[in-house]
Parts: sequence; structure tokens; C-alpha cells
Amino acid sequence: MIDKQGRLFGKINIFDLIVILILVVIVGRVVYVRLNVPQIVAPPQDQVTIEFRAEVLNPVADAVAVGQKVSDKRTGVYLGKIEEIEVTPVPVAAASANGEVIWADSPRYVEVRMVLSNQGTVTENIYQLGALGVRVGERITLVGPQFSIDAYLTALSKEK
Repeated sequence: MIDKQGRLFGKINIFDLIVILILVVIVGRVVYVRLNVPQIVAPPQDQVTIEFRAEVLNPVADAVAVGQKVSDKRTGVYLGKIEEIEVTPVPVAAASANGEVIWADSPRYVEVRMVLSNQGTVTENIYQLGALGVRVGERITLVGPQFSIDAYLTALSKEK
């Protein structure tokens, strides 16, 4: 099979054949890796509603409106569009003329409850909105077109 000059079947040098086989294996591996791209499967998106509550000054509450888009200040992640707003006065304790404690509405502060709607991924442990995972009880700084509010996330739900 191999003659005195080191050729296989008298046609090709055995060392050249080894080099060619090694090159074929390397090129085959590179082609396989390039063509075998794994498919990235995006998790299913659900319609998510998120409720926030915050105590703010009256003028700040006036800047919040239905239809505005809200993002997280820290990460810049879009949290959703405001679907519902409820503004209620914050009760404060005050002393009456006879020294009794009475509750009255604060002249400066109101509580804002806002409900946002967005697409997200819902798992057992977390609601994922883009790159941000959110849970009830978290404090998030909400940023809209004319406001920035420190609010607490009070409710999460997946719409059916």
C-alpha cells in the first residue's frame, strides 16, 4: 500500500494525506458550528396589570394622567401605560380648639393609585417586564413625561 517514497497506493504522500484530513475535519467543525445556530425561544408574553401607590404633593398628582407611558428611573425599562388613576387626600392628625385630636385631609399631600398595563412574562416567582423583574412590595421610581414619583408596587395580575 505504501511505497518507498511514502505514497499511499503510489499516488499521494501519507503525510500530505494526514494534513489534508486534519484540515477537512477543522473546516467541517467550523462549518457545523456556524450553521448550527440554536433557536432562541422567547417566553410567551401575557397582558399584565401593575398597581402602584404613592404619597405625593398635590402638583405632582396633577401631572399624572391616563394614557401616559411610565418607565423605571433606575433601569429605563418601560413599565406600561397608565390605564387608571385614583387620587385621594391623605388624612393627617390635627388638634381641635378644645385639644382633641381630629383627622383632616392634608392640604399638601395626596395618595395616588395608578394602574399600568403592559406585556410581560409571568412565572411562579416573578413578573418579568423586559429586563426588569418586579414583585409586590418593591419601591420603584416611576418616570413619566412630566413627573418622577417614588411608588410602591401594591398589586400584580395577569389578564385573562
